[in-house]
Amino acid sequence: MKALFLITGLYPGGAEKIVLETVRSLLASGHAAAVVSLQKEPKGQERTVVNALDQLGVDPYFLDLSVLRPWKLLTLLRIIRKESPDVVHSHLMHANLTARLVRLFQRFPLVNTIHIAERRKSMKVRILFLLDRLTWHLCDLYTAVSKAAAEFHEQQCGLPQGTVKVVYNGSDPVSPLPADRIAAIRKEWGLDGTARIIGSVGRLDHQKGYDIFLSGLDALKPLIPPREQWGIVLIGDGPERNKLRALAAEISEKMPELRIVLPGYRPDAASLLPMLDLFVMPSRYEGFGLTLTETMAQGIPSLCSKADSLPELCAFAPENTMTADFTSSNLTEIYRKALQMRKQPGKIFRTTREMTGEYIQCYQRILDRGRQ
Repeated sequence: MKALFLITGLYPGGAEKIVLETVRSLLASGHAAAVVSLQKEPKGQERTVVNALDQLGVDPYFLDLSVLRPWKLLTLLRIIRKESPDVVHSHLMHANLTARLVRLFQRFPLVNTIHIAERRKSMKVRILFLLDRLTWHLCDLYTAVSKAAAEFHEQQCGLPQGTVKVVYNGSDPVSPLPADRIAAIRKEWGLDGTARIIGSVGRLDHQKGYDIFLSGLDALKPLIPPREQWGIVLIGDGPERNKLRALAAEISEKMPELRIVLPGYRPDAASLLPMLDLFVMPSRYEGFGLTLTETMAQGIPSLCSKADSLPELCAFAPENTMTADFTSSNLTEIYRKALQMRKQPGKIFRTTREMTGEYIQCYQRILDRGRQ
C-alpha cells in the first residue's frame, strides 16, 4: 500500500511530527509513502522534520501554494498522478480543503485529519469552517486526534454527531539524555543552583498560553523557601518569543528568586524533560497535546489547563497529572498540590505503531469499499 500525506507545512510541530512518525512506521511495515507540503521548504533549524524524512528516503514536495499562486493546485494534481497513491491522507484544515478541491478533478481515496480545536474568532477561521461544512462529504473518512477535537469540529461545522472518527495520536518513548549531559545544560542555562525547575516544551504561540503561565508566577512566591532559587524553562520558538522574553524580564525584576530561561527551539527537547520537577501546559485550546504524552511516558508530574483534550489525556495518568485554571485566585494552592506529586513509572498513552495500525485499517476499509 502507498499513502500520500498532504500537510499545510513541514515546520516543527505536533501534526508534522505525527506525519513523520506515521511515514516511518508505514515504511517499517513494508508500505510506501510520499509527502507533500502546501507551504514552501523550511530553512535552517526549522528543517528538523524535513531532514528526518530525507533520512527515511522520502523527498517531500513543496508547493508554495497561496491565493496568489492558485496554479500550484495543478502541480499537486500532477504529483498525485505521478505518485499514484492508494490513499491520500491530509492533515490540518488548509490541507483538508485543498485535497477535497483537487479531488473534484481526479478521484482518489481521501482521509482528512483534524489536529486542533480551532478557537480563534477571526473571519479567516469562520470562512474555513464554512468551507469545511460545505465540502466535508468529499472525503471518505474524517478523523480527529481526540474526542474533544472531534466534538468541537462537529459542532462548528454543523456535522452530525459521530461524523468525525477519533484516532488518537501515538508517541514512542524518548530516551532521556544522560544525567551528566542534563547537568551540563542546566549549568549552561544558569540553572545549576536552582532547587526546583518548572517548565514546558512547545511553540511560543498565543494558543499555548505561556503568557498566562508567566503572569501567574507570583503565585509561587509563598512556596519558595528563603535563600532558594527556582528555575522556569520554556523550550521552543514562535511568534510570541519576544513578547514572552519581555514579560520574563519584568517578572525577574520583581522576583529575583526565579531564574526564567527561554533557550529557543531544541530538537532534543523531549529528552530534556527529566530536568523538570513539574511540566506545565497552560494552553488556551489544544487538539491533542503530544508533549504531554511524552511527559507521561517519562513519569514526570504535569499540570495542565482544562482546555479541550488535556483532561482527556490527564485521565490516563491520574497519579501525577492534574488540570487547573492558570488564572485561578487559588493558584498558589494549585502549585503546592502539583509540586507534591512525585515522578512515577512512565505510562505510554499510545505507540506510533498502534496509531499507524489503526490508520492502515481505515485505509484498507476505504479501499475494500471502492472495490465492491
